[in-house]
Amino acid sequence: MIKPFLIFVDGPMGSGKTTTTKLLNTELPNTARIAFPDIKRLIPNYKENEKTIPVIKDVMAVMIDKYLEHGVSVVVEQITKQEGIEKLKQIADKYEANFFAYRMSASKEERWKRVKERTRQMMEVEQLPESKVEELRGYFEINNNFYEENPSDLSVEISTSVHRPEEVTEIIKNKIQ
Repeated sequence: MIKPFLIFVDGPMGSGKTTTTKLLNTELPNTARIAFPDIKRLIPNYKENEKTIPVIKDVMAVMIDKYLEHGVSVVVEQITKQEGIEKLKQIADKYEANFFAYRMSASKEERWKRVKERTRQMMEVEQLPESKVEELRGYFEINNNFYEENPSDLSVEISTSVHRPEEVTEIIKNKIQ
């Protein structure tokens, strides 16, 4: 029996957070996946702003707390600053759960290519309309200085340019077992 754990995964748009957390969730028994994009979808007409982001992060923290309280391990996908990572570590410590923090990284060019490709697939089109590319670029550019603006001494960086998603998952799984 593995001691309950909290795995935190962050990184900028297109770095491989969702792919990694979804793979971990399917391969780790008795593990919940909590992701910022999924929680924000619970709010009708959601708009990211200074009021909604803290609420969603608080909701996520409560969910994580409750899962760990009941002995359920958690994989968290979220973009946050060092303080946010420390808050998650405190929740893990409260329940004596193991805590692991990972930062996915890839070049800007590779991340941009991934963002466009996954959006194209979701939209089920051969080519993205230019209006959609510009909309994506707006989100992408805001997130582009993530590594410089959000240093973390709690996270282990994993390059998703070097490692395929299955390899990233194995790296993380090997640390918790």
